[in-house]
Amino acid sequence: MAALPVVLNVSHFYGEVLKMPLGVMGLIFIAARTIDAIQDPVIGLVSDSFTHRGRRGRLVFVALMLPLLIGGFYMLFHPPAAILTQHTMLAVWLFAALFVVHLGYAGVSISYHAHGAELTDDYNERTRVTVGREIFGLLGMTLAVVLPTVLTGRFGENQGYAYMGALFIPIAILFAMPTLLWSPPSVHPPVRRENPEIHVRYFRDWLVGLAPRLARPTRTMEDNTAFRALVPFFAPLKNRLFRRLLLVFVVNGAALGVAVSVMLFYVEHVLKGNKLQAGIILLVYFGAAALSVPMWLMLSRRYSKTVAWFIAMILTVGAMSVAVFFGAGDFALFVPVAILTGMGIGADYGLPPSVLADIINSEEGKDTRGDTGAYFGLWALATKLATAVGAAGSLPVAALLGFNPSRGEYGNFALVVVYVIVPVAIKVVAAVLLWHIRVEAERGSVRDEMLRRR
Repeated sequence: MAALPVVLNVSHFYGEVLKMPLGVMGLIFIAARTIDAIQDPVIGLVSDSFTHRGRRGRLVFVALMLPLLIGGFYMLFHPPAAILTQHTMLAVWLFAALFVVHLGYAGVSISYHAHGAELTDDYNERTRVTVGREIFGLLGMTLAVVLPTVLTGRFGENQGYAYMGALFIPIAILFAMPTLLWSPPSVHPPVRRENPEIHVRYFRDWLVGLAPRLARPTRTMEDNTAFRALVPFFAPLKNRLFRRLLLVFVVNGAALGVAVSVMLFYVEHVLKGNKLQAGIILLVYFGAAALSVPMWLMLSRRYSKTVAWFIAMILTVGAMSVAVFFGAGDFALFVPVAILTGMGIGADYGLPPSVLADIINSEEGKDTRGDTGAYFGLWALATKLATAVGAAGSLPVAALLGFNPSRGEYGNFALVVVYVIVPVAIKVVAAVLLWHIRVEAERGSVRDEMLRRR
């Protein structure tokens, strides 16, 4: 519930309601998101250190970071009345609130996901954990779509957003308590890093092999304090299955980043829909994602997790391709497309974290086995990278092709290309990668699994 308003509503609240200059707001977003991305691997290591407090130690870290998440979210939508007309103070407030909410969100989500990955070592049970978790996550996103629309419509923009920030406090506490009080403990022992020099030698040899011209500088890396400090952050990259999973995940996630950034534009200008219809599309989208999760669990049991994920990619490609032919007045025809693509998102959210949980404790992990927090720190960084790459590339391409509202240009062809054609092409690339390369620790590639069953 916290993630979506920070992405969708903050820019509207500060730009349209509070009249902050868009240039200043853009710089604040870039700075805050850069810090957010850098801190993820560090938070992963901190989460690992809390495993020495017991098998529920990661949840202690979650409890410590939860007040930051709640407080930062409240700050975003409830700036003091005294600074609303002072753009400098309002900009400082926005940056501070974004910093706090990003820190709290990263601390809670990374340690929470890492604890979930350690609840079981069973192949199918891990998928049950991840898909069960993502159902609640998608329901939270649905709530984040409904609340701003209802509250701002009833109380006005300023007061409505303030009420949303206040309502988040009891909701966050209420839904956090069952996890913090009654979640089962981890089945893994505390994380121990007794031989960090192994990581240093590995990266020295890897860099030398990757770029021979770096051979001379890397000879002294073992004695470089800064390098030794950075190495643990990226130690999970030693796991080749993790590198492959990240490749597919980032490519696949870029497609979602492209589509989400222009989705509302597509509904408004291509389908000629209103705000209510745009809200309906978002509700259908996330609702279908949540309801489809049990189906992906069943398919992953019958075939494999990557096969189920591959099927979801093909389903999304087929459904999205139909949207090329839609135009004004085709809102009703677009709803089934939103349902099918939402089902694909259910697989995108539920299956890759389960594959990751298998990879962390695989033989390929070697001396990084059990460093769950470090893995999920890099995973969070990759998630943000995928979304940022998609979002950063979509709007400039749309402007180049003729959709630029600031200049009065509303070319529908540009939106069709960016919302449909580009994401479909990226999804096809992700599906081809998943078909050919082996990602799972206990299963072959999608091609091997499907041909073997056939």
